[in-house]
Amino acid sequence: MADNETVQDEVYSPIGLRDVVIAKLLTDPQGGQPTFGEVEPLVGAIDFDITDNSGDPDAYYYDDGEHDVINPDPELQGTMEMADIPPKMYAKLLGHKVDQNGVTIHNSEDKPPYYAWGFKSAKSNGMDRYVWYYKGRAKMANAKHTTKKGKDITRQSTKLTVTFVKLNSTGNARAFVDEDEPDFAAKKATFFNAPYVPEFA
Repeated sequence: MADNETVQDEVYSPIGLRDVVIAKLLTDPQGGQPTFGEVEPLVGAIDFDITDNSGDPDAYYYDDGEHDVINPDPELQGTMEMADIPPKMYAKLLGHKVDQNGVTIHNSEDKPPYYAWGFKSAKSNGMDRYVWYYKGRAKMANAKHTTKKGKDITRQSTKLTVTFVKLNSTGNARAFVDEDEPDFAAKKATFFNAPYVPEFA
């Protein structure tokens, strides 16, 4: 091996999903900095399937080559399967109201607020990947209710769909890092205290 050759680090597969948290997006001013509410747990996540629906870049060709490329704004579609979503959590995520008797009311005028969504994904080397999506809007979950058939009981999970877009203020859509990244050591303990604020030299 030549002296100037480097050995690529090993690659380890993600194998888990846990410690999902959300933080309500309070303000997102153009050209300013976003503000968020307190971070709170979202318990019961089974899997989180995220698809990039941003579309293809618009490439402009001249002089026999590609010269000007306009990239579309990021739009990511997430489907989170959950063991269940308690009614009061539905109210938070979907903008419903809860009446004085603790009953969640779904009204036609309800508008889901934006939340930042964070989680850890365990990797096969025993480390975690830390992830924040900065701006996600949920819509009504798909739920199925199946009767018990004697001793045959079907577990019934709930699927929540979330559309993730960029922040108007910063343009950021996602932050993610593996916990064994050497430069991350100082931020590891506080990464989920609030949606991560990037620091550039």
